[in-house]
Amino acid sequence: MKKTILIVSIIIVCGLAIFGIVKLTSNSDNSSVADNAAATITVDDQTTASNSESDTKDTNDASTSSTDAASNEVVKGDVEITIGSATASAEETVIIPVKVETVPEAGIGSCNFNIKYDTNVLEVVEVLPGDITENIDSSLEYSVIETTGMVSYLYTSSSNGKDTITKPGIISNIKFKIKKDAQKGTTTITNGTAGAFGDNSLNKITATFTRGEINVQ
Repeated sequence: MKKTILIVSIIIVCGLAIFGIVKLTSNSDNSSVADNAAATITVDDQTTASNSESDTKDTNDASTSSTDAASNEVVKGDVEITIGSATASAEETVIIPVKVETVPEAGIGSCNFNIKYDTNVLEVVEVLPGDITENIDSSLEYSVIETTGMVSYLYTSSSNGKDTITKPGIISNIKFKIKKDAQKGTTTITNGTAGAFGDNSLNKITATFTRGEINVQ
């Protein structure tokens, strides 16, 4: 009887041991699958996050490029003024026109602006009215400031507006002499300040300048 009970106990213990091993293996396999799934999800999440960051960066880069492109655009004013260019040698004289390229519909009734030059290279010999101001020279005033290298203009039309500037043309000609000791190369002639422009009704209008240059040979 005791032997029978012992044999049955051994069989039960062995059965429990085998069941436990199978259960442990099953749990281990399930745990590995879960771990692998978690790892896969983590990798996928990282890939998605990386792609998202890349897309965001690309979007930001495109936005920046668009902004930079926009900031580099040249916005033209109601009045466009071009300063002429020339080539000359030391002690020669050249005439540089200051030309109004575009005029607003209401015309230019008044303006003041400066033309700046390098006093180490150039000296002003004479300032003359242009084709659109030669008959109204009493309304066009100028002064040459040699210490700072500036030609300053002031123009006001008459009260009846008959001498308002209404068409493109040369507003002034500046006769420059190249100094004897001027170094060879290019010297620029620019607007010293944007100045102030108004139409015949004294409404403010904007102006943009294109610089000129003299190539000293």
